[in-house]
Amino acid sequence: MVNDIVGTVHLITVNARFVRDPVWSLGILTTLELLLKNYPEPGMYERITSSLFKSCNLDEAAIRAEAASLTEWAQGKTKEDVEAALKNADESILGVAAKGIKEDEFWMYSKFFGIGLVKVMELTGVEMDKDEVYPIMENWMSTQLGRSHLTACVSPNDFLHLSLFVENHYETL
Repeated sequence: MVNDIVGTVHLITVNARFVRDPVWSLGILTTLELLLKNYPEPGMYERITSSLFKSCNLDEAAIRAEAASLTEWAQGKTKEDVEAALKNADESILGVAAKGIKEDEFWMYSKFFGIGLVKVMELTGVEMDKDEVYPIMENWMSTQLGRSHLTACVSPNDFLHLSLFVENHYETL
């Protein structure tokens, strides 16, 4: 799985259309944490994560700061609050990201953006069940951001399957 993430992150970040935002940052860190949090060797999660970012010329400190700011903003919010920030492109950290997405006709979706949105759902208390998550993802992507939800609806599946896989296979490490 780590090889897949390295390859995927590289291919995403070398694309001229790629623009990092707080949602993407939260998504990549969520993915790496889910995958590596139970790594048996102490400190390996941090070393692998840092190596990945360095190898792809990404600013780890900025990614961590963006993810932390979005997490802090989302805690205590409702899915309706998130919807409003996406729709109105307000001055919140999520609203500013939404504004950039709406203004960029060549904006590029990636699975880590979708996983970031799923993490925001989790932080706002949305039940992590596909019957709950998919309609929200469709609404946030299509109605609020004006982007296709078709690819984005795969990300909740990735997140839910990865979470379940880690829970069932790695909790004992």
